[in-house]
Amino acid sequence: MDKKRYQCQICGFQWYSPRKEYEKCPDCDSEQIELITMEETSTESTPQTGLGRRRGGQGARGMGGGPPRVCKCPQCGYEAPKTQGAPCRNTKCPKCGIPLCGAD
Repeated sequence: MDKKRYQCQICGFQWYSPRKEYEKCPDCDSEQIELITMEETSTESTPQTGLGRRRGGQGARGMGGGPPRVCKCPQCGYEAPKTQGAPCRNTKCPKCGIPLCGAD
């Protein structure tokens, strides 16, 4: 079974799905996502399973190691505290009106 890994070019969120094809980022709803090939990721020194739902902070270098702490507007930079259990994309920027993205 192929493991398809994706990365959003707007908010940087990464996830993998063995079965489903994605057209939008599940975090910010952006259509600017890219499929990451397994060759590109084979240089990582520590394996990460289920990138969208990481366990603990072990080896989580450069990617935050957990859920976002703030929601940020990718256009103007407005930030709001992250509400646990609610995706950032459910909140719109009061300045621009576009959905916010998760950020660290």
